[in-house]
Amino acid sequence: MRYFDNINNNSNDIFFKVPSLYGLSSAKEELSYAIGACLYMPGTRENLLKDILSSKKMGTNTITLCIEDSVSSNMVAFAEKNIIDLFNNINLLLNDDSSFIESLPLIFIRVRNVNQLQKLLNESPLTGLCGFIFPKFDVTAGEKYFSTLKKYNISNSRMLYGMPILETPNVIHKETRIEELFKVKHILDSYNEYVLNIRIGGTDFSGLYGLRRDKHFTVYDLSVVKDCISDIINIFKRDNYIISGVVYEYYSKVLNLHNNILIKETLLDKTNGLIGKTVIHPTQVNIVNSLMVVSKEDYMDASNIINSSLDGVIRSNYSNKMNEIKPHEKWAKELLLKAKIMGVFQDGKSFAELLQSIN
Repeated sequence: MRYFDNINNNSNDIFFKVPSLYGLSSAKEELSYAIGACLYMPGTRENLLKDILSSKKMGTNTITLCIEDSVSSNMVAFAEKNIIDLFNNINLLLNDDSSFIESLPLIFIRVRNVNQLQKLLNESPLTGLCGFIFPKFDVTAGEKYFSTLKKYNISNSRMLYGMPILETPNVIHKETRIEELFKVKHILDSYNEYVLNIRIGGTDFSGLYGLRRDKHFTVYDLSVVKDCISDIINIFKRDNYIISGVVYEYYSKVLNLHNNILIKETLLDKTNGLIGKTVIHPTQVNIVNSLMVVSKEDYMDASNIINSSLDGVIRSNYSNKMNEIKPHEKWAKELLLKAKIMGVFQDGKSFAELLQSIN
């Protein structure tokens, strides 16, 4: 698949560098940057495959089927069967036409617990699945999640990934946070090849303090959550873990590009080095993804830093900044990976023009 295949004019008018193709067989490094706007979908939907294919046509390249918080306790069994039936159906369709895989987004399942993970692994081929999301991730459950996943991958010669959500009291509470984060990191380091990215449970964090951000404020305006996000970035990003932005809880529409909280929050995610974001409505997908496209100025700076034979300071092609080779090297490598997946704008183009060009 490729990002922004649904634009309705010549892509060269928008892109200096068109997004590259990627898929389930792509390297983990590329897939980590390819999650983009991840649309959550309750596993109880009666027409899951139809909804998935419809969302894909609208530009959704990543979908999570949720069996956790979005599903009431009395509907869990139905959601499990519904998802198992979905993947059995996908398997049959692929047997008839192997190219059907190209019509699917990256699909993840958000499970409730380790037992449910094992049940799904046992009862379905899960053909077309990219991986699982592990909620309430802590030291005890985390080890069980990833050991189960590793055992399955080895036994079945597959590569399903895991994405932990950091959202427990021990992570948000100041007195236990740092110790807990380092314990979690120790687990993720042990299973690094299976960790696609790290997600942050902003809703759970807020709920522990009786907080909920108003539609006029970003998650960064909640000081206790912002403080925790800062520590998560501090501990994990130094070792090249990809961290995703907090879910946006409102059904935001782009009525004003200069006064839109989803846009503002996504830009703050981007500024803080977060990549990708959970969204709850298809109309939000293209907004978030368009904000992840790299500017030509940044792309040229990053390329010059990586290709420089010097190790000091070089002037930007745009003559408006200095590029220091050593301090900016890590930034440059990450930006070029993002540019490969999300593309690079032509000078003078931005997310605004891209959104106007999307069908």
